[in-house]
Amino acid sequence: MDARRGTTTTTTRETRTYDAAALAALRREQATLRDRPEERGGAAASGTAGRSASDVFGGTSAEAWMPPPPARETAGGVETVIPDAKTIAEAKAKREAARAKSTAADYVDLDSSGGRRERVAFKSVRDGGARDRYAGYVEGDILGSDDDEFERAQLQRVFRDEPEMRRSARDARATMERAGTGVSIERGGMEAFESLKRALEAAESSSETARREATRADENAVKSQEALAFYEKELKDASERYVFTQKLRDYFRDACAMLHEKKLILDELEEHYRKFHAERAQALTQAMNAEFEESAIEAEAAAEAVNAVLQRGGSQTEAKATAVTAIRDAVFNAKGLHGEKLDDMGRDLNIAMREKVKARSKRRESSDTAMAVAEDEREVGLFHKDWADARDAASSMLKDASEEFSTLSAVKRHAEEWKRTHLGSYKSTYMSVSVPNLFAPFVRLELIGWSPLFPLAGKIAPGALDAMSWYGQLFDYGVIDGKIDEDDEDANLLPNMVQHVVLPIASEAVEEWWEPRDPAQSRALASTLKDIFVYVEPSANEEAKEIVIALQRRLKRCAEECAVPTYSPIVATCAPNAARHAQAQFRLALDLVRSAFAFEDIVDRAALQRIVADGIIGAQVIPYVRLQLVDPAACAASLQAVVDVLPADWLRAAPPAVAPARDIIRALKQSIAHNDRVESSAIEAIEAIAKSFRV
Repeated sequence: MDARRGTTTTTTRETRTYDAAALAALRREQATLRDRPEERGGAAASGTAGRSASDVFGGTSAEAWMPPPPARETAGGVETVIPDAKTIAEAKAKREAARAKSTAADYVDLDSSGGRRERVAFKSVRDGGARDRYAGYVEGDILGSDDDEFERAQLQRVFRDEPEMRRSARDARATMERAGTGVSIERGGMEAFESLKRALEAAESSSETARREATRADENAVKSQEALAFYEKELKDASERYVFTQKLRDYFRDACAMLHEKKLILDELEEHYRKFHAERAQALTQAMNAEFEESAIEAEAAAEAVNAVLQRGGSQTEAKATAVTAIRDAVFNAKGLHGEKLDDMGRDLNIAMREKVKARSKRRESSDTAMAVAEDEREVGLFHKDWADARDAASSMLKDASEEFSTLSAVKRHAEEWKRTHLGSYKSTYMSVSVPNLFAPFVRLELIGWSPLFPLAGKIAPGALDAMSWYGQLFDYGVIDGKIDEDDEDANLLPNMVQHVVLPIASEAVEEWWEPRDPAQSRALASTLKDIFVYVEPSANEEAKEIVIALQRRLKRCAEECAVPTYSPIVATCAPNAARHAQAQFRLALDLVRSAFAFEDIVDRAALQRIVADGIIGAQVIPYVRLQLVDPAACAASLQAVVDVLPADWLRAAPPAVAPARDIIRALKQSIAHNDRVESSAIEAIEAIAKSFRV
């Protein structure tokens, strides 16, 4: 055995070569090997003790000697050297020592491999290159005297399990190190638990942070989407607004250009409108003045003639005849119509004047009641003809323009569309300031067909402002979705239009066209002014205040010019013209009272009382009524006329100037109490008048 080992030791250090057949046989033997139970330890391992190598591997010791295989290159390029017999013996000794240690009473095997990994060892016999390294592996408990079989088995295991031996050695050392620390299992478990707990808390915190970040990211994404949608909409709106604004710019530029071209025509139409209104007003004033002047001339002539006859003791019949003769040429003499008054063409103008005087005198004589001032039919006809021509010209002035520019409704529609769709640009361009000037020409055109004093042909009264087309269209201008913004400047469009377009017409009507002695005109003008003053208050507008002052001034002047003659009853009886004139002046005074009370809500009440009570009733009407006490029926009729024109509060608490009417009523009641010839109708009228005055 020693000689064989020595031979083996000697031969393993030499480099040998093998042929292909030997290597193939060796591989076949390696394939038939299995793990030996002796290397697992325990009863199975002890059962193998005392057996030879031939019993273990099933071979014969008489097998011819085979040298060990040559050195091989490993996967990492390191050359592995096969151990010799001495090395194998040392490995066996270490294995036996490890086995003895593992079977000790206080040994606890912490490795499931049964000590297999501890039986793997790597040593180097000397420092140097790859050839100085060797690997050894011991598996199983090989006992017996057959060293050759044992060596051969070890060599076979080396080639098969060398990588696994390396891993087992490392695991064995780690196990021995853990066993040597003596760390408590419970303490290690608690530390592991705490570590896991901290890891769980950290994981939960990280998860919560991740969730918050995810939520924040989602919110930011939503906001980004909203911002993107917002800016896309803004871009689209800006594009639409630009296109729309360009169209509106072109439209309103063309509209303004068209209206500028029509301005001269419109100004001429308005001038013509003012002219024929002034002509009619002047014709009416002249007719009234001529009527009352001629009536006064005839009445004064007749009264003087009657007084002259009666003063020299003449009879009433003679006085009547003298009165008729006196009034025949009184007007001609007073106006100087007997001579000739030639014009440039040699025509006598006085002939026409004399014919008019005769016609008026004849009309007065044929009337049993107070004369009614009638306008010249020719003048009225010319007025309506001129007015109709002006309306036709106004309606055709814009016919050459497109429908988009020729009507107020079309221009208003474009302006309202601008305001409804692009309110910001509407305000930034100060459209609210420009709209009144844009709409004014259309309003002025329509107002040519309206008059504050005179009705249209076939109409009884002038049309109201709120019945006109422009008024209705501009009344709701600027209203968005049925709501009116108090801060919207367009809310003042209608007041501005009334102030700058309608108010000047009303002012000129008060100053130039209005006849205060005509109650019909006064009522029409008062109605117009009330509509105007709804939007333009006199207290806040200087022009409106001037209109009120002009009203007071003209009413006061007419009251001062009013003169009701107080002829004696005998003169009135002998001169019917004088009686008719006095009655006409009385009716004219009452008409002036009616005109004044038409402006009761416009003119200051104190000023109105001074004009009516002091200037007309007290100074003119009461003296005339007092002279009629000789005729209770005539006096009652005059008092009834006074009651009809005075307001009810003046009858209940009459001003000082009207208080004498109560004395007349008392005297009249006493007169009918002693006069049996008074008719019952007159008595009833007197009782009603007394009840009205609370007498």
